[in-house]
Amino acid sequence: MAVRRCIQRLFQEPQVDGAITFERPGPVLRSWGRPPQEDAVMPRGAEPQREPNSPGGGTLLRRGLRLEECALFHCRGCRAVLGDSLHLCAQEDRFLRVLVCFKVTNDVVLDDSLMVGIEGALLGCAYYALYCRSCGLMVGFSLYSAFASLVHLRGLFCLFKDSILCYLLKTKAIIEASEMNFPALSLKEHLGKLKEQLVGVHVRLELLIKRLEELNQQINVADMQGYASRTVGLKLGFAENKSSN
Repeated sequence: MAVRRCIQRLFQEPQVDGAITFERPGPVLRSWGRPPQEDAVMPRGAEPQREPNSPGGGTLLRRGLRLEECALFHCRGCRAVLGDSLHLCAQEDRFLRVLVCFKVTNDVVLDDSLMVGIEGALLGCAYYALYCRSCGLMVGFSLYSAFASLVHLRGLFCLFKDSILCYLLKTKAIIEASEMNFPALSLKEHLGKLKEQLVGVHVRLELLIKRLEELNQQINVADMQGYASRTVGLKLGFAENKSSN
């Protein structure tokens, strides 16, 4: 039901709440320019990931996730946690240079004003700007309307790679998102894995059902043998009493 509700919200027409503003994109939106370099420190809000052999550290492994595929997305300006790689939902666009997520943290603020791009990659597209709640840095956008080439991104959260730092859970290293390539998501691959899991569950259920049937048969046989032995005992006792009389 939760997945169905997410899909329904995805295809619902967003309501315009605020003013429609035609503006020229700023330096970040126009050229995806990189903000000034900062020293790599431990991201705010990030805690070291426990190793798989530590207590509770195998949670991701039990969920079928590998640590090398997991990363946190942090604001370049203040290290606030904006999202993670588990919520990536679209292939990277080489022109936009954004990370597309279907869910972000509360530190991402959606601006009320609807903007329309007049140049650059978002020319002719209507979008809402995304800002970091902590430092106010513009970290991305959410498309309201777009041409056919970008319509699949409508309603999703697009985070600028040049405004994001990635904290890798496996190595505990901080790497600029612009230097990382996230693998393209394949629905066919996910469906194949889901099918394998369903087949495995079905096989286990069949084995359990077969085992239960065998146990029931054994119980029935034992009951019949006990009933037969009691019947034989009654007949012998009846014969002895009759002969004594």
